[in-house]
Amino acid sequence: MNLTRLIIVFGLACSVSAALVTENLIIHLDAGTLTGLNDGDAVVFWADSATEDSVDGSVTAVSGYGSPTYKTNQLGGKPVLRFVRQQEDLMVSSNWSLPNPSAGLTIFAVCTGGSSGSVERVAQIGAAAGTASHLMAVDVSANASGCRYNNGYSLTLAGSNPVASGLYHIGIRQMTQGGRHDSLYYAVNDLISEPLTCNNPGNLIVFDAADNHISIGSGMDPSGAWYPDFYNGDLAELLVYNAQLSSWQISQTAEYLSSKYALPFESAAVLILESNGDTTVREGGAADRIDVALTADPGMYPVTIQLRDFLNPNQVQVMPAELVFTSSNWQTPQSVIVAAIDDDQMERATHDTQLELIVLADPSSPYYNISLSKIWVNIEDNDCGSLGFSPADYNLDCVVDLEDFSIFVLEWIESSIPDPACQGF
Repeated sequence: MNLTRLIIVFGLACSVSAALVTENLIIHLDAGTLTGLNDGDAVVFWADSATEDSVDGSVTAVSGYGSPTYKTNQLGGKPVLRFVRQQEDLMVSSNWSLPNPSAGLTIFAVCTGGSSGSVERVAQIGAAAGTASHLMAVDVSANASGCRYNNGYSLTLAGSNPVASGLYHIGIRQMTQGGRHDSLYYAVNDLISEPLTCNNPGNLIVFDAADNHISIGSGMDPSGAWYPDFYNGDLAELLVYNAQLSSWQISQTAEYLSSKYALPFESAAVLILESNGDTTVREGGAADRIDVALTADPGMYPVTIQLRDFLNPNQVQVMPAELVFTSSNWQTPQSVIVAAIDDDQMERATHDTQLELIVLADPSSPYYNISLSKIWVNIEDNDCGSLGFSPADYNLDCVVDLEDFSIFVLEWIESSIPDPACQGF
């Protein structure tokens, strides 16, 4: 199933407190754990504070390159590490083994967008040899951010890119073992996956068990040399999970970071999953299914979602027409079946309608006043027998003949006559 993420409208208040998800957390680099440093001091060692795992992701400054500086009171009153591209600030860990390569990775980064206008890599996690498609490179360029894999990328480009130079954000990236380059989940400051542009979209990611490392400030290429993709910005915190965190785990971790740094993060969302990326039904034939899920606990206020056909008379029937989510069942998606109403109206071979989704919640609920986009439903007609209409049956008489060809020719000629208003251009 393809996941279509609809509107998220609830912004977390700074007072919200959530516990950090620690299950499967293998690397945790937090500028707030550094001690004994003054503002402007060079940072030559940054300890990995994840304790319930076998990976030591502590990073050390690399000889011959620059070191980031410790900056106090930068984000929510907390420190950050400042990386300067011209100094080629760089840190790298020793090699380590990934506990469960088949589980893939989920990564959170709290940092600013890069400001150089070129590719900037805040971190690279995976194959220590820089082997293509055996690692995730976290790019935060202000004009193109996402992930690179040394032989491709999944990036959201300028225009739709919410990562701005010098502004802090919570970035989320998730990739499965064996996932395609174009299957990256990448979101910024909310749970809505960003639109991606992919180079080599069909290439697969394969995480290795041994000989992995994490580098901060740039990444290594397959020849063992450092890329010129040095970061120019501030990094407050980086978390690496050897797992595919669920939507509620992602939400909980992001809420933790949002509260900690007083950064906005929109958490309460309704997720819509359409089979094969759309909803198609047939009169007198196959129905289709839509799954609905929540991303956060509705607490003491149940959330009711009603689904109904936008057209009158109705073209489809939805069963059930109402879903109720509570604090005890919200983590489980609920399904509705959409079936076409088998009418005797002469309609196009494939026509459509829209489903309205109405969210009902108490004013104290985080889901109150959420507005969802309508869902398009394609309907295949059957009023010309089991095969339905032919697209060439222009007059809808269930026969394709010269009369249909005549209608086609007239429409084609009419559409081909030049518009006088367009002459001279």
